[in-house]
Amino acid sequence: MHSPRLKAARRLNKRAFRQRERAFLAEGPQAVAEAFHCGAQVTDLFVTVPARTRHRDLVAAIAAADIPVHVVSGEVMDELAQTVTPQGLLAVCGFVDVPLAEVARAAPALVALLANVRDPGNAGTVLRTADAAGAHAVVFADASVDPYNGKCVRASAGSLFHFAGRGRDQA
Repeated sequence: MHSPRLKAARRLNKRAFRQRERAFLAEGPQAVAEAFHCGAQVTDLFVTVPARTRHRDLVAAIAAADIPVHVVSGEVMDELAQTVTPQGLLAVCGFVDVPLAEVARAAPALVALLANVRDPGNAGTVLRTADAAGAHAVVFADASVDPYNGKCVRASAGSLFHFAGRGRDQA
């Protein structure tokens, strides 16, 4: 399968393309489910046959929402995914960032600030921890890692998608 959508998704493994397209990849059932259920802009779902069977309800709900579902081989999933053992589900999502001014207008009680955090796994862990603590936002400052880096998205275990509406809820 060498469709334009597959090629576009493959390019999202590079930060420059993520920034230009304002889109990123969410890999695995946890991240895909959180993206979909939190109302993130999911534009495509790539799924292997075994994963489609294992996650039948999630794939059906995404298809029912008129989001294109592309069944791909394990080899194609290996090319798209950034993990050693892909779980067979990968969604293309739009950025979920909220402008800092909008977050500030909401007068949040708790905000986590990452300054010069370089390790994507650590950044994802901070996202997950801030989410569990009820933070309204996580600000990535200075030369911090790209929050849409695949490892950061995976390490956040879906928490990345929980912040998109929090800054707006109180604005």
